[in-house]
Amino acid sequence: CELQAISLDDTDDAAKTAFVINVYNLMIKYAFCKMGIPATSSNRSSFFDNVSINLGGGIFSFNDLEHGILRANTRHPYQLTTRFGSRDSRKRLSLEKLDCRVHFALNCGAKSCPPVKKYTAEAIEDEFELAAMAFCEGGNVVIDVDGCQLHLNKILQWYMADFAASKDDLPQKILQYLRGEKKETLNKLIQQGNVSVQFLEYDWSSDDINFATFEKSDLSDKVMFLSKPPREKYYLVQEKL
Repeated sequence: CELQAISLDDTDDAAKTAFVINVYNLMIKYAFCKMGIPATSSNRSSFFDNVSINLGGGIFSFNDLEHGILRANTRHPYQLTTRFGSRDSRKRLSLEKLDCRVHFALNCGAKSCPPVKKYTAEAIEDEFELAAMAFCEGGNVVIDVDGCQLHLNKILQWYMADFAASKDDLPQKILQYLRGEKKETLNKLIQQGNVSVQFLEYDWSSDDINFATFEKSDLSDKVMFLSKPPREKYYLVQEKL
């Protein structure tokens, strides 16, 4: 795929959202093949900040795609600044508005991530809604009736501000993505007013067991770009440490 030749400047937010999600999910797998799988917090940070893609002539790390474009240039929860500064030309590609359901669509390669699905500009709204319901119907949302507890995937803790104003507001937010008996059960707990929200441990392991392990030291001098720039082969640049 000649990603460096693609322009997103004239695309609307629906098309941009679908395209960038699909690219992110696809290139994660490709990066695992080329660079290995990060197995520690430090290595994951280096991987998502530094392994990058040439997209339309611009250079984007996975964190740039997620937080700079898809989260409307909203600050990463564990970083001090936004991905794109005011003078960064890539800022023009940021979505106008953050849709929290994007977290149900992105797959960073971990077992606790949502499954990979194909997204389209024409049906992105329905696809987001289906992804949200599928995510919340499974083991990512667990209701403990006896303990009056709601156990949520840790994504809801990391990106709580994308979903609700506070932890206490999360049950009501999640309720809209549930159906049937599970929805009725949570609604009863909410009406009782004593729901305690807890967060599940995140499983960072990967099903891709045949891939090598990515180490930050592998990028001690350089960062690899996963898409060829015009008239050049895969190329390397200095890592930003």
